[in-house]
Amino acid sequence: MKVHHFTILVILSMLNLVFVSCDIKDNEVAPGLTFTKIYNNPAFSGDYDPLDIQQTSDSGYVVLAASDSWNVYLLKADTEGEFAWELTLPEPYVNPVSSLIEINGAYYFFCMDEITLGTYLMKIDLSGGAPEVVHSYPDITYPLHASLNPDFTMLVQSYNRDARATTLTKLDADFSIDWQNKYDVLDDAEEPIIEHLTRIGERLPFFTGHIEGAGNSGYYFLNGFYNFTLSLMFVRANDGELSGVINGFRDKGGISAATSLSNNSFALSRYDFGDNFFLPLTNIDLNGIGFSGDLEVSDFPELSSNARVILKKLTIQGKEVIIYASDTKSNQLVLYAYDAASEALLDVKYLGQTYPYKIGSFTPTSDGGMAVLGKTFVAGRFPRLAIFKLTIDEVQTLVQE
Repeated sequence: MKVHHFTILVILSMLNLVFVSCDIKDNEVAPGLTFTKIYNNPAFSGDYDPLDIQQTSDSGYVVLAASDSWNVYLLKADTEGEFAWELTLPEPYVNPVSSLIEINGAYYFFCMDEITLGTYLMKIDLSGGAPEVVHSYPDITYPLHASLNPDFTMLVQSYNRDARATTLTKLDADFSIDWQNKYDVLDDAEEPIIEHLTRIGERLPFFTGHIEGAGNSGYYFLNGFYNFTLSLMFVRANDGELSGVINGFRDKGGISAATSLSNNSFALSRYDFGDNFFLPLTNIDLNGIGFSGDLEVSDFPELSSNARVILKKLTIQGKEVIIYASDTKSNQLVLYAYDAASEALLDVKYLGQTYPYKIGSFTPTSDGGMAVLGKTFVAGRFPRLAIFKLTIDEVQTLVQE
């Protein structure tokens, strides 16, 4: 089914010229290019959950989303945000994991087999053809998150229903399994996980990542069910053995996002029965046992209840900054920028006015700007994907003290 798109903000150049359309030449993008696009289609009943966005080598964008609960949906837009193609994968491919992984100009994602519950690694065809199945992992069931390490190995977090355990798998650079470890939940977590995957219940904040810094390069962290509760866990790189943990409270409180700054320093966000809190700089005992409720935090009452938080460390104008992206009770997207060294709040930017919006993800762009992926509700009721393109000037203003 063909997608029709419409523009909310007119594309502008730095000279304030209106662009109706233009050719992409030599993959160059005007540094003042800005737009807001909503991608509409005639399927009024269709629903979309935005998962991730990456800029492609042609300065366009590829978007990963879940449609109609848990179907795999891909969308490609050009440099100006104009619709290029869309694709919904057929059965048995469902449950796209919320991360697009770029390796040497190719884009990958993980999804699940609807029948066996096993996992596939898929490679996107940027021309719009069917994605290629790169590898199948029948023993990795209920995939929940995946990430790329600096050495091009990958982490895949999943849930083993038979063992009632959270599982972390490390893949080598050739996509073969290096090691796999299980962490006992001591409870049956399948029901909340199915509700998470199918979007019939609360979306849970699963994620994986590596720890920055030579001193602790042997550790990885993930957020998963462990010992009755959703926990932030630290494990050894060589075998995945658990070294430390920050426990939450069941699935009602815990860490909602995390990024490693250096060694044992992290930027975190925390949630507690719907309330949201930020920790732009905190030190953690990677070999200890803690409780998320003991962390000193700043609360953000403007955020929607149990808001999804996307947290990334970026280098902008030679400065390391922490960007929190989320959505507010007034139905806008919001970006908070912090200095990674001093944890000082630099600026706040709000996006979206006409319709309500929910956050999906964001990515820096080659022109020094930023692309923010979200979900909006046209006429207040029809869920659709949206992209906000920020200029280099807007991003620089966001991170200036």
